Amino acid sequence: MKKWLKKYIVFLKYISVSIISFLIDILFFNLFIFIIKSVFYATILARIISSFINFLLNKNAVFQNKGKNKLAIIKYYMLVVFQMFVSAFVVDKLYSILKINATLIKIPVELLLFICNYFIQKILIFKNRD
Repeated sequence: MKKWLKKYIVFLKYISVSIISFLIDILFFNLFIFIIKSVFYATILARIISSFINFLLNKNAVFQNKGKNKLAIIKYYMLVVFQMFVSAFVVDKLYSILKINATLIKIPVELLLFICNYFIQKILIFKNRD
C-alpha cells in the first residue's frame, strides 16, 4: 500500500507541475500568436519558456532527482525538442485543415504528449523506477 501511495503522490505532483507548465505554455503561446501570427513559432517560443520551469519543478519536486543536472537536462531537452516539433507540426497541420482556434487544437495534442512524457521522464530522464 505504501509503495502504491508513493507512486500515486508522484503522479499527482507530476499533474500539478504539468498544469502549471501548461498554463505558462498556453499564456505565452497566445501572446506569441498575437505578436508574430505563426502557430509554429508561437509553439516553439512558448515551449522554450515553459520547459525550463517544468524541468526544474519535475527534477526537484516531482521525481526528487538529486543527481547531476548536466545529463538529466540534456536528456530532458532532447525530449522537449522532439515533443515541441511534434506538437508544432500536429497543431499547425490540424489548424490548417480544421480552421478552428489553434488553442482548442493544442489542448488535446498536449494532453496526449503529456501522458507519454510522464513515463519517459520517470524512467529515462530522472531514473525514478518506483
